[in-house]
Amino acid sequence: MERISAHVWWMPPGPPDRPSLCAVVGERWTVALDAGSSREHTRAFLDGVPSRPAAVVYTHSHWDHVFGGVELDALVVAHRVTAANLADMAELDWNDDANVNDDIREELPAPRTVEIAQADVVFDDALELDLGGVSVRVEHVVSDHCDDACVILVRPDKLLFVADALCAGRDVLTRGKALPLYERILAYDADRYVEGHHEAVTTRAELEELIQKARAAADGEELHDKDGAYFAAAFARSA
Repeated sequence: MERISAHVWWMPPGPPDRPSLCAVVGERWTVALDAGSSREHTRAFLDGVPSRPAAVVYTHSHWDHVFGGVELDALVVAHRVTAANLADMAELDWNDDANVNDDIREELPAPRTVEIAQADVVFDDALELDLGGVSVRVEHVVSDHCDDACVILVRPDKLLFVADALCAGRDVLTRGKALPLYERILAYDADRYVEGHHEAVTTRAELEELIQKARAAADGEELHDKDGAYFAAAFARSA
């Protein structure tokens, strides 16, 4: 765990597909941002936070962000689409190979027990929580990654928890979704960004540079570094 701002503690991502997790600690209560990929992952997170979260805000319903929710034993705040997906996930047989991938097999070897914590508080567009001296505002965004993608602004820390919103969906990025999302992300009053599977907190200058490469790739420019190649391939798949 690393304290990355006055109110935010961050657990970086790790293998096999564990995403970034954050705890936002206020004067009255603490909120987790995403829940982790298993009970074990979430226990490691809880061991490092200064106070136990009373609630968790989900950025979307992909397994690696929600499987650990039951370990938190906290109120679950989720977008309406996320809430519906959680209900569907609870009905799946997670020992059926059709429902799992290699990362799930590594995180949770068979025979596996998967319990899906259901949403307690459901929102449509946005929701803000005052924790005492700090607030978290979660907003639904249009993203190629998934239909229920959300980002979370921590104020006054000027930190945006982006999670997977900027990632491709099934290795595809589209101009119609990605380009407006870039504008929206940069419009937030933030100067640091926590992405779901990036191993460092991103500065505003770094994010602006990355988005510049993405826009160039969307316009068909040739880029020869790793990031440029990723964006070029992702946009090309939507053509």
